Amino acid sequence: MRREAQASQAVFDLPARKWFIPDGKFDFSAIHFSRRAATPVGPAAGPHTQLAQNIVLAWLAGSRIIELKTVQVNDRLEIPRPCIHVPNIGYNVEWSQELRVEESTKEYAKAVFLIEILKATRAFSLFPDTPATHAALDTVYDISVGYDLEGIRSDKVNGFLQALKQPAALFDELRGELAREFPEYRNLPLPDSISDCVTLSTFHGCPADQIEAIGRYLLEECGLHTIIKLNPTLLGYERVHELLIERLGYRHLELRPDAFDHDLQYDDGLAILRNLRAVAERHGSTIGAKFTNTMVVANKADVFPTQADPYMYVSGPPLHVIAMTLMQRFREDLGFEFPVSFSAGVDAKNFPAAVACGMVPVTTCTDLLRQGGYGRLPAYLRALGREMQRVGVTSREAFVLAARGRGAEAAKAALKLVSVDAGLWHREGTGLAKTAEEHPDDLPRALRALAPAQGLVPDDLVLLATRLAGRLNGNDIVPLLPSDTRYHADANAKPPRTIDSTLDLYDCINCDLCIAACPNDAIFAYESTPVATDTVRLETDGAGGIRRLAGRGFTINEAHQLAVIEGACNECSNCEVYCPEVGAPFVVKERLFLTHDDFDRAHHLDGFVREGNVLLARLDGRNLRLRQDHAANRAIVTGEGIDLQLSLDPFEVTGGMVSDDGAIDTAVLWRMKTVWDSIFCAAAPNMLNSMHHTDE
Repeated sequence: MRREAQASQAVFDLPARKWFIPDGKFDFSAIHFSRRAATPVGPAAGPHTQLAQNIVLAWLAGSRIIELKTVQVNDRLEIPRPCIHVPNIGYNVEWSQELRVEESTKEYAKAVFLIEILKATRAFSLFPDTPATHAALDTVYDISVGYDLEGIRSDKVNGFLQALKQPAALFDELRGELAREFPEYRNLPLPDSISDCVTLSTFHGCPADQIEAIGRYLLEECGLHTIIKLNPTLLGYERVHELLIERLGYRHLELRPDAFDHDLQYDDGLAILRNLRAVAERHGSTIGAKFTNTMVVANKADVFPTQADPYMYVSGPPLHVIAMTLMQRFREDLGFEFPVSFSAGVDAKNFPAAVACGMVPVTTCTDLLRQGGYGRLPAYLRALGREMQRVGVTSREAFVLAARGRGAEAAKAALKLVSVDAGLWHREGTGLAKTAEEHPDDLPRALRALAPAQGLVPDDLVLLATRLAGRLNGNDIVPLLPSDTRYHADANAKPPRTIDSTLDLYDCINCDLCIAACPNDAIFAYESTPVATDTVRLETDGAGGIRRLAGRGFTINEAHQLAVIEGACNECSNCEVYCPEVGAPFVVKERLFLTHDDFDRAHHLDGFVREGNVLLARLDGRNLRLRQDHAANRAIVTGEGIDLQLSLDPFEVTGGMVSDDGAIDTAVLWRMKTVWDSIFCAAAPNMLNSMHHTDE
């Protein structure tokens, strides 16, 4: 991060110009279970929150409430590939955990540590040193666990929860990794707790009594604020069919009644939240709900041909309408105000309306898998700022109260719910109503000023008022969504553009769409030296010498090239969806391994890894080694069936041995030299050369 910030004004390939840089005009902050977050937006638990660099990228782009990817006791799943498909609307497979629980634990601690370094250094001086910057750093992390009671109570998952509640040992381990090169960060103050809140994600068909039992366990025994993630099936088959098929027109999707029958039912969902409310209050915790999980439909072979499960799961625009409808109905029927978080088809256009509904956080996933990736997030906050300016407010709280002119109504309802003074609204209501109408930005301050005399916590009163206003605003916002054509099938049928060209190892069209589309930042650009040269095929001459035949040649036309970091790529195939050419970048482009152990374990994959001053390669299943000595203008390539001496300038074979089965085209040697010079020894920093970089 430090080298890239200094050399390229970017971190993990995201240029600083695409970061969220606060200007102090607006206070986007929100309270999430008593912790302040500088913005109400973040990535949903999923592909953007499983690796440290993912989480850092989301943070740089403006996320301040980050849902860490769900973990479960069964962490040795075989995930079908592809597992993500977002040509317009989104599709995914059910199971997604790809790291061991202990690996996830360390990744999350690593991400928090890196973000604290970014805070302390103002992103290595790329953030301006202003009060607005410092006010925009507060970040909240939300744990996510699943999927059944036995698994969550296991030593593995419970250990994960406790480690994130009390991460000192994790941080101490990571401090040791900074001892040599980064002593200034070793003693950086770090949070006493990474998270005290958890979102429960249960499997489809999980019985209501088990969901409630898990909630009780998390509240009572783990001491965690708890959010229950609800499935859109709660709306019922008929209502979902009406919205998805009849109103929105997604007739190519097939709903399965059995999926609705086996899933949690609506009345049971209400009962769970009502019952757990009492549990939470007894233990000084809070219960809330998240809307929603992805929408179950019948699997289509043209989407996930390797998926054995008969279901696949839909996200994006159609899910937004369904989830918002469920959210509003649930809030109206539950009978009390409660924390609501949201993730379903959120993008820059509908983000302000979702915020106006009083939900915290409003998270996103599918939209970040589109062109632009993490760089799409700052537009969410710019859009919110424009809406805040339109209604004449500067804080998120005031915006929720003023967005639909319901501030006075919400203030009245809040005071009636919490005040023991029956005449309070009679005395203060006229003034509050006038403030709401004429000076809406002052309404949160006016409510805070009233609270102490009533024995109320000022922030709690404002929080209740914004939840009430959010529910009232939802009555205006949600009914209009099914008629909004931007959510209809016709508006979401166009696939990403394609051209009549096949993706190749080098010299693609250099659009770099795959870089942004990769949620793991596994694809990166590098600069090579263009070359066009004849090559030779080396064979044994049968007498200990080398026979030289015409080779296939080696050509790189463009300096700008792409490569894939194997340790980060999970073969989700989203890069293939957005590549205009025919082919998958994660398959076609050069594959680089971060460690020798990774290289050895993936013995079925071709690729490269650095071992000191030696390049190890596996190409067409053949293991090769390249060592260069620039001072002597020579190199040695050894491997299965070859032992060759080369000059570097000109780059050619000067002698050596080729066995009967060791024939090789020198195009392979050019490829190895290009990878070594252009990636592992490049002046521009990347994840491969940073590990071997020294300031000297």
